[in-house]
Amino acid sequence: MARSVGRTVDKALGGFYRRLKARRNGLVANQALARKLAALFWRLMVHGMTYVEEGLKKYESRVVETEARWLRKLARKHGLTLTPNPAT
Repeated sequence: MARSVGRTVDKALGGFYRRLKARRNGLVANQALARKLAALFWRLMVHGMTYVEEGLKKYESRVVETEARWLRKLARKHGLTLTPNPAT
């Protein structure tokens, strides 16, 4: 099931799978996505919460913001300042 969800083009879970697969490998990404799906299913069944797929665009924007926050923190740690690139 995790592998088929990983192949989806417009779902956030598919983006998570592809991002992890690029960093590690397919087996690790498959296992991580399977665990994430199992935890999601458990929370839905035990707590009765509703699940709404937010989509790939929102997931990717959240990833970009997380990376930018990490980069700002790393620059501050080393006493550097970041300036935005006017070309982008």
